[in-house]
Amino acid sequence: MKSFIICIGRQFMSGGKDIGKMLADKLGVDFYDSAQLRDRAKELGIEEGIFDMFDEKPTKSFLFNAIMDPYSIDSAVNEGKVIEAQRRVILDAASKGPCVIVGRRADKIIEDDERVISIFIGADIEDRVKKYLQTEKVTERNARRIVERKDRERASYYNYFGDGAWGRANNYTMCFSSSKMSREQIVEMICHYIEEL
Repeated sequence: MKSFIICIGRQFMSGGKDIGKMLADKLGVDFYDSAQLRDRAKELGIEEGIFDMFDEKPTKSFLFNAIMDPYSIDSAVNEGKVIEAQRRVILDAASKGPCVIVGRRADKIIEDDERVISIFIGADIEDRVKKYLQTEKVTERNARRIVERKDRERASYYNYFGDGAWGRANNYTMCFSSSKMSREQIVEMICHYIEEL
């Protein structure tokens, strides 16, 4: 088996983070989601809060900031800091050896690394709304709006540099629907693929 870095993109409430954790546990490798990457940022001496400033939300253009935000220059500077901080942390995580990284455009940040296996996890909107309703006390209508908004934010964040298309199959090594397959089946298929490398 060759060395690998699994980068997971996911629709909101599709179970992508859980699948990533299950994969890391099964393969015996490090797992990085927003919490672990934040810890790595601290260890690298990155300013508190910079790494989480946009948190997979779309960044604003400088022109938009100039019109809408009186602190536009600070925002533009911080945007650059955030992008560089995330790049440094993800490169550092990838340098440690085989691992699973969830979100943060990791697959695009390290796409030139031949070890990258990019995975996208999606699910039917009804399933994702139902899952959200199990954790939050909102109406079904509001839950759907929140799920759809989170997806738009993730897509905008991922697509910001124009070097990829969030959620499109040709952008990834493999795509799965957690509505059509169990998490365990998805993990097994990815592990089988890695064993064959």
